[in-house]
Amino acid sequence: MIHLDREKRKKIYLFGGIAVICVLGMIYLAFSLFFIQHYYFGTKIGDIDCGGMTAEDLKSIIAERADHYTLTIEGRDGMKETLTASEINLQFSLDDTPEKIAAMQNGFAWFSFLWNPTKKEMPLTVSYEEPLLDESLRGMGIFQESRMRRPVNAYVGEYDEESGYYHIIEEDRGTVIDRQKAKEAVIAALENMEAFLNLEEANCYLEPEISQDDVELNQFCSRLNRFVTSRIVYDWHGMEETVDGSLIHAWLDIDRENRTVLINAEAVKEYVDSLSKKYDTFGKIREFKTSEGKNILLKPGSYGWRVNRTRETEKLIKLIRAGWQGEREPEYLYTAAVKGEDDIGDSYVEINLTAQHLYLYVDGQLVTESDFVSGNVSRGFATPDGVYGLTYKTMDATLKGPGYATPVKYWMPFNGNIGMHDAKWRRQFGGQIYLHNGSHGCINLPVEEAEKIYEQIYKGFPVICYKDESAEKNKHQKAEQKSETVPTETPTENPPSDAIQIPTEDPTVSPEEVPAVDPAENPAVNPEEVPVEDLAPDATETPADLAEKPAETESN
Repeated sequence: MIHLDREKRKKIYLFGGIAVICVLGMIYLAFSLFFIQHYYFGTKIGDIDCGGMTAEDLKSIIAERADHYTLTIEGRDGMKETLTASEINLQFSLDDTPEKIAAMQNGFAWFSFLWNPTKKEMPLTVSYEEPLLDESLRGMGIFQESRMRRPVNAYVGEYDEESGYYHIIEEDRGTVIDRQKAKEAVIAALENMEAFLNLEEANCYLEPEISQDDVELNQFCSRLNRFVTSRIVYDWHGMEETVDGSLIHAWLDIDRENRTVLINAEAVKEYVDSLSKKYDTFGKIREFKTSEGKNILLKPGSYGWRVNRTRETEKLIKLIRAGWQGEREPEYLYTAAVKGEDDIGDSYVEINLTAQHLYLYVDGQLVTESDFVSGNVSRGFATPDGVYGLTYKTMDATLKGPGYATPVKYWMPFNGNIGMHDAKWRRQFGGQIYLHNGSHGCINLPVEEAEKIYEQIYKGFPVICYKDESAEKNKHQKAEQKSETVPTETPTENPPSDAIQIPTEDPTVSPEEVPAVDPAENPAVNPEEVPVEDLAPDATETPADLAEKPAETESN
């Protein structure tokens, strides 16, 4: 029984296989006969998928398309125009190429072309009337010059205050059409029976010469931004001033055509000058409250903050070129003890020339006070009033004059060759001695007081010399009445001269330490701001000039 079932199944499989083969054969034969007159599947002629079509089907499609053909022309800025076949009397004609393509096919080889699509050129001839085409194109708005926008090159815009940078302004590609290129593109689209033509994709527009990606343009923008990204925060002797892009951009001379940039040195100088005039204290009158409680105005002297305007202008320009960022103090000609408008502070020597009395304050505390003898008024050697800074100090200096040399232990010059020093040859100080028997301008002190002062002060320490104008008148009146009755005394030794000093340790002062106030050589010093008559008369004298002065006569 089992044996019979196996034989039966074999017969069934055999007959089934034969049936399948017959069916497949019939299908293959049917398709072979079909593709004798029809194009293979996957065949494309022109832009038409012709798979399964006959040559007549293809001709019918082309004829229908010709009857309803419209070319849509697209341009920039959303502009769009249409061109119909009737406007230019457009005609499409076919030869026998479709039949030839079909005849070339082997119907029984169709199976191999399922994975090998065929693409053929459209056997189409297009004809039109060119004058009508030209007229149609001229009438389109997209080709009207009045509606065209000229292309504009990319460029570096103005300084942007909000961002603090210069930015490249993107080029405007415009809408100016190359008419010849556009016509050629239209003809190509007609010949290929294309439904759309994009003039930009067909490169029919005039383009700007410089785009935002231009290498040289970007380098130029980077140079500008290096300048304006500089940020110099000045400590202008206690006052903060910031130089950044908001100021710098106005100092730049920019040639966009040649892509060059220069810093206007004159504009930078004007800025430096304005800060110097605003904040510098050198040469300015100061308000001062004396130890006696009087509020007075101090003459300028040669003390205070003063910036070297020329050097600072040059330095600032270099920093801007380098794109430097950081904090900075300006280049100084003169400095004071304290930053700010009140540049004297609470440590100073106060010299009341009228009262012939001196006070030394350190950190607001009175350290010592003393009578002294100042410059001889009757001989024209009156000590100049004003505010000064200690030039330097040294011990064991020698004061020289014609025919003599007298040593002093403590020498503290503050105004050229005028300074404070001990005068051990004097037995009395203060009063009215200075009116007729004073020094050549120096402040003569008792030895012990000179020592105290010497120990506390240092280079640049403020020295304030002033006259009490109200008391000065009374004092001179009394001095004139008693001048003939004042006894004089001549020292047994040659009297010293404090007009010239030669220290034994040779404390040479370099020009950098005590700059000369010479407007001719230094344009940073304005003669209008520092009146010549307010400067110390001995400040510019040479030792040779001073040596010609007569030796001073000291008295008690």
